[in-house]
Amino acid sequence: MNRKELAFRLKAARETVGLSLVEAAKRLGYPNYQTLSNIENGQREIKVSELANFARIYFCNLSDFLTAQSPRKEYAILWRNPPGDDALKKQTEREIFSLCEQYHMMEKLLGIKSGKGFMEVTRESVKTGHAINLLAKDTATMMGLGQRPSCALHKVLEQEYGVKILYYPLAYGSAASMVHDDMGKAVVINSNEVPWRQNYDLAHELFHLILWKVFTLEEMQDKLFFSDIERKADSFASMLLLPEDEIFREIDQIMENDKQLTYSDIVDVAIDFGVSAKALLYRLAFINFIEWEQANTLAKDEDLAEISRQKRTENLEPRRSDRFISLAVRCLRKGLISRGKFADLLKIDRSDIDDYIEGRGMMEAEGKTVEVMAS
Repeated sequence: MNRKELAFRLKAARETVGLSLVEAAKRLGYPNYQTLSNIENGQREIKVSELANFARIYFCNLSDFLTAQSPRKEYAILWRNPPGDDALKKQTEREIFSLCEQYHMMEKLLGIKSGKGFMEVTRESVKTGHAINLLAKDTATMMGLGQRPSCALHKVLEQEYGVKILYYPLAYGSAASMVHDDMGKAVVINSNEVPWRQNYDLAHELFHLILWKVFTLEEMQDKLFFSDIERKADSFASMLLLPEDEIFREIDQIMENDKQLTYSDIVDVAIDFGVSAKALLYRLAFINFIEWEQANTLAKDEDLAEISRQKRTENLEPRRSDRFISLAVRCLRKGLISRGKFADLLKIDRSDIDDYIEGRGMMEAEGKTVEVMAS
C-alpha cells in the first residue's frame, strides 16, 4: 500500500472516532499535532510500531489500515429530530459511533456474543393501528416485559437482546438508533431528558430496531414517508408502555374506590407506568376512556402540570448505561484494559477510579477462582 492511501485511512479512522488533530496527537504521544498532520498528508513515513499505536487509539485492527478493504463499513444513524446543522450532526454521529465501537470493543475482549434477534415483521405488521397494537402486545409478551414494561425494557434490551443503550447529551434531537453489521443494535437516548421521557424514547427507538430491515434507507430519507413512520413509532411506544388491559384495570380500581378520577390520580398512574401525564392522557383517549378534546385540554392544564412536578420525586441525575460501566469494570478487573483506558472510557480522572468503582458497589479485584461442574 502506498503512503497516500495509508494516510487517507489514518485520517478517516481519526475522524470516525471524533478526535481532533490536537487530541489525537496527544493520545498517540506525538510532541505536537504537526507530526500527525504530516502523517495524514502523506509527508511523513510511518513505522509499523506506530501503526499498532494508531490501531489501539482509534479502536481498529492493523488490517483495517493495511488490507485492500475500507477501514470502516458504511453505517446510518436514524435520528428523531436530527440537528439542523449538518456539521454538528456529523460530529455528533462520529462521537456516537465511537461510543458504540468502545462498547463493542469491550464485548469482544470479554468474549460476549451478540444477543437474540427480534421477531420477524413485515410492512403488514405496521399497516394499521390495530396491527401496531398487536405488534406491541407480541413484543411485550416475547420480551417478558410484564405489567409495567417501562420498568423492564432497558435491562431486557441490554442483557437479552444485546442492544447498546447509550445516554448522550444531545444538543438537538431526543434519540437515535442504529443497526451495524459488526457492532449490532444501538440506541442513543438524550441524557438531558427526564427519565419518563427517556422511557418513551427508548420504546420509540425499539420500533425502529424491530423494523430496521423492512424499510430501505432511501425510503427513510423521504421526509413524508419518515414522518408517517415516526407517527407509527409513537403509537407503538404508547401501546407498549401503556397496555390497554393494565390501564383499564388501574383506572377501574381507582373509580371503584373513589368514584372519581382526579388530577393526582392521573399523575400517580403515569408515574406507576413510567410515562408522562400527557402520554397517559392521549392513551386514555385512544382507548376511548376520555374524549380527545378533553385529553388535549388536560395536556395543557397548568394545575395538572404543577401536580406532576410536585409528585415527580425520581432522581434526575443524568442516566448512564449500567452495562457499559459494568463491562468496563470487568475488563479492568481482568487486566484486559489499563486503568488509563478505563478512565478514558468513563470520562473520569485516573485518580478517581477507585472511588468511582467503590461508589458503584463494584470490586476491582477478581478474587479466588471457583471450580464448576462441566455442563
